[in-house]
Amino acid sequence: MAILVGIHQEQEKINNIHESLGIRAGSLCSVGPFLSRKAALAWQQNMQQKFTECAVISFGEEETAAIPWYGFAFEK
Repeated sequence: MAILVGIHQEQEKINNIHESLGIRAGSLCSVGPFLSRKAALAWQQNMQQKFTECAVISFGEEETAAIPWYGFAFEK
């Protein structure tokens, strides 16, 4: 079992990756909103420290200031 974590500004991307990996909606944890990318990254780093088998999913997003950030985690 591995935990996948990441941050995003677009919920649709999470819905798509969730479906493409065949992960049940019940196992998806979403947190936020975070007011900045820095705050969302701090949450992500905290999750990485808590779980020994943790991988980060990155979307390569550039920050859009007016849109809040969200974090997500799920088991693979």
